[in-house]
Amino acid sequence: MIKRIFVIQKLTQTYLIAALLMMPFLVVAQEKRDLLQKDLKQADIDAWVGVPEKIFPDKASLKNSFEVLPEDVLCKIQVDARKAMEYEWPSIPVSAYLDFVRNGDRTRMQSFQNSRISALKSLVLAELSEQEGNYLDPIADGVWAICEQSTWVLSAHLNAQKDRSGVPDVSEPVIDLGAGEVANLLAWIHFYFRSELENISPLLVQRIETELDERIISPYLARNDFWWMGFDGSFVNNWNPWCNYNVLLTTFLVVDDQRVKQEVYKKSIRSVDQFINYYKSDGACEEGPAYWDHAAGKMLEYLELIQKISNNEIYLGDHQLIQKMGNYIRKTHIQDEYFVNFADASASLKAHPGIIYRYGKYISDDYLKGFAADIALKGSFSVSPFSGSMDRMLHNLCQYEELLAQTPYAGQESSFLYPETEIIGGRSTGGFFFAAKGGHNNESHNHNDVGSFILYFDGRPVLIDIGVEIYSAKTFSGNRYEIWTMQSDFHNLPKINGFSQKAGKIYKGDNVDFDISGRKLKFNLDISKAYPTEAKCEFWNRSYEFDRKSAKLEIREQFELKEFEARSELHFMCFEKPVLVTGGVVKIGEKDGKSVLLKYPSNDLSFEVEEWEMEDSRLQKAWTKKEVFRLVLKQEEEKIRDEWQILVVIE
Repeated sequence: MIKRIFVIQKLTQTYLIAALLMMPFLVVAQEKRDLLQKDLKQADIDAWVGVPEKIFPDKASLKNSFEVLPEDVLCKIQVDARKAMEYEWPSIPVSAYLDFVRNGDRTRMQSFQNSRISALKSLVLAELSEQEGNYLDPIADGVWAICEQSTWVLSAHLNAQKDRSGVPDVSEPVIDLGAGEVANLLAWIHFYFRSELENISPLLVQRIETELDERIISPYLARNDFWWMGFDGSFVNNWNPWCNYNVLLTTFLVVDDQRVKQEVYKKSIRSVDQFINYYKSDGACEEGPAYWDHAAGKMLEYLELIQKISNNEIYLGDHQLIQKMGNYIRKTHIQDEYFVNFADASASLKAHPGIIYRYGKYISDDYLKGFAADIALKGSFSVSPFSGSMDRMLHNLCQYEELLAQTPYAGQESSFLYPETEIIGGRSTGGFFFAAKGGHNNESHNHNDVGSFILYFDGRPVLIDIGVEIYSAKTFSGNRYEIWTMQSDFHNLPKINGFSQKAGKIYKGDNVDFDISGRKLKFNLDISKAYPTEAKCEFWNRSYEFDRKSAKLEIREQFELKEFEARSELHFMCFEKPVLVTGGVVKIGEKDGKSVLLKYPSNDLSFEVEEWEMEDSRLQKAWTKKEVFRLVLKQEEEKIRDEWQILVVIE
């Protein structure tokens, strides 16, 4: 990250365990709902389906589904498979695992694992489409190579083992996201190719079953202390439904013992209930829209599966919370690939229409199904429906025609409010999209951003939340807030009396007030408690007034300090380079001949612009550029109390 200062003064042009450090400390469930367990008490569990062939599509029906795909999609399947046939299944060097403890890098190890999984998925997809046996030997090679792999756990998550040296301990199997995804893939291979692999050698099938039992099923049943299970009543996040789903699916596809199946799905029900309990009743994803896919989206996959297993006895789609959780992704959509992106969420993401559509079906919501269809039609789903896990590929295949036949819904929410999560937003007839947040500074994937906001004009970013860089060991450590994108100084927030916001649940918004009932969307809060006591701030009231019938955002800063230490500053992170038009007027964006102007009290605040180069490839991808700009408005006089009005308008 490189800083360049262009304009100064008024008229001058211009991990796993470490991951817990960022999680709420001793957080308890929001509400003990136990929705799944309540349904389970009323269910006849012994009558549940015990044969997976009754609830999953067989190979014949899959072949029929392949036949309706466009020719270019089928051609790509074969091209990818032929390339995968040349894959030589290199082992993962121990140094790739050690990278994480040595320098914080997790990408080299993950690239090895991802390339293995990708090659095997390509072979499986091609064999399912042809069903002529042309890819069975390469599939067997891939299965064997993955079974020979010492661990399926990602290097960043090996801290869950007692040995913390960075080298996998094969004697202590743990379950993480990586292990679960590998198990998911092997389970589908076992389900569809069991007889073919037995014809090659029964030992292949035995090996799959042994590895899945020893690495996944037995540890799951034996242990209650995996943090993501939530049995200690504290924090859970997207890991919970993600891991539980993969374990349940693996068990149900591979295991014949009905007793083991019942133990797994009863335990998974108790665990996923902790995830649902943890969610606030407003349904907002604490981790942001970019994590919805693997939070609410993974929960949906789990709920679908348990509904099938239970012969429809366990169904939560009519619960208001589940419906709100699903529609969060639709309501926080800005335009195109832009979504509200507080915390670690990236500003732009390729939403998965398949999982959104399935969620819409589960809760019988035509708007959500239509939203998925709109994303599919505007994106690449019709020509590239196979992404994500093997499991999602198969679902996309089976619903390909249905999804594309769904009537698209491109309607946008005029406003939304998540009062418990303290997120508010809306759009104006003049082309603005605005969203702001309160909360506290120990939320999941937290940034120090209490009181921050974003602003877009006609779908183009203007005032932004930068997002997060590629994950490293530092991202989920005690040094997290040394990373510039995590700091309040690089959000649309003030620096108070020389101090920035601090991390921790006690650093929060106070006296929060929302109103979305009228023409003007209003959000007020006192952000002084998000700053350390050294800031000596009595109060700092920030208020937003967003006019939905025009294109105007008013921000008021009212504050009082106990004593003066340093000149306070207002920071605005800008997508385009701010240009001073005249005293107190800055152009911060432009589109189709219209200018986005920020007006500030030039008698009270001086003007400075800084360029910050984004060296990180994840940030560059999100913003399709290598630099962002910080507009700094610095207090001119040494006042301990004042009021500033900032206006953002279109002219």
